[in-house]
Amino acid sequence: MSSIDKLKRLTGEKTTKPTAPSEKQARIDELRRRMDMILSRRPQIQTAAPKKEFWGETIALEKIVRGEEMENKHGKFFLASDILAGNCRHGRRNIRETLNLDMNAAGVLAGDNALSNCRCEEGLFLDTETTGLAGGTGTLAFLIGLGWFEEGAFHIRQIFARDFSEERAALFYLAQIAAQKNFLVTFNGKAFDVNLLNTRFILNRLKSDMASLPHLDLLHPSRRILGHRLENSRLGTLEAEVLGVFREGDIPGWEIPQRYFDWLKNRDGRLLEAIFEHNKLDVISMATLTAHLTEILCAKQELQNSHADDYLAAARLLFKRRDAGRAGKILDVFNESPAGAELSVISKKELASLCKRTGRWQEATQIWQELLEITPVDFSAVSEMAKWLEHRARDCQAAKILVESALNQNNGFSLDEKESLAHRLKRLKTKTEKAR
Repeated sequence: MSSIDKLKRLTGEKTTKPTAPSEKQARIDELRRRMDMILSRRPQIQTAAPKKEFWGETIALEKIVRGEEMENKHGKFFLASDILAGNCRHGRRNIRETLNLDMNAAGVLAGDNALSNCRCEEGLFLDTETTGLAGGTGTLAFLIGLGWFEEGAFHIRQIFARDFSEERAALFYLAQIAAQKNFLVTFNGKAFDVNLLNTRFILNRLKSDMASLPHLDLLHPSRRILGHRLENSRLGTLEAEVLGVFREGDIPGWEIPQRYFDWLKNRDGRLLEAIFEHNKLDVISMATLTAHLTEILCAKQELQNSHADDYLAAARLLFKRRDAGRAGKILDVFNESPAGAELSVISKKELASLCKRTGRWQEATQIWQELLEITPVDFSAVSEMAKWLEHRARDCQAAKILVESALNQNNGFSLDEKESLAHRLKRLKTKTEKAR
């Protein structure tokens, strides 16, 4: 017996010649043959050539962004600085127009009276660029943009962690700046930026009272006052539609994290140029947006690119904040200018309601009369005018005629509306009969 046969015997391998394939195996072989034929007719997929490096030779960050390396007890980081003089323009505004914010109005926007006791120069405008848009403990705020008013100019600082090891030093510098300020201004910062930074402070075992500062998050008042006429309330939309700022070649937010990861690999400053510019514009726009919103609350009629409905929305917000005095000043805008003519029917109804709440009955009745001239069967106008005639003017006969006329016309009232007016008519008939 040969050695090979012995090995086959030990392993249990059959030494007999293979038999003819079974019918099942034959079907499998035929299927494989057909698959090979099909695949052989497909075009061969060429392996992609290695992608060439777009940037070529790298350029240092300092040659692209004006700034310098900074160092503190926690390490090094990069700091970019800029100062915008009062005559610098940002969209439709000069920077000097933003230097004297009405802090009482800012407190109304924030829903925090603590801002009313602050000076404009004590505010810190803040925006971050991060390695992820969803947040979380794994997300790094690698670029922190700051802005504040000082000596008639707007100062900008951009704190950049050139890699993850520089985060602690960058955060320590941020904490030092924030400690000198008394309130924060962000755009969606309550939901994202400040929470993220607070998490990073904790993870780096650093102390900061920044999260406890009074905070004006511009996203929410922008929605309340300007959102009625905008497609959305993103900062870019507000810039274009309200502030007159149009960014050319701006980097989209979703691309920023990948740009930073590419920087970590290549250290090419050109990868970051657009990110620094994007962040800088965000900070400046927050300052001019704050000025725009506070001026609406202060009823400045000459405000550029403001709409009548903006003032109406501001008055609504002031009523919610229980500031009837300031709301009344906004309502004066509709008497002292043709702003009321720009309002839609729905907005006119709300304006009449606000006038009613502030005891401005003459203005309210004038609006209801205008609405009745347009649509004699407008339920809101009929109902409110009837109430005024009955309870204020003491003219039940006129109120009765108004309600009766509306019910007798092709009015389109709902069942509830008809029942409401019918009940009012019954009471008015009783009162008029008693008066005879």
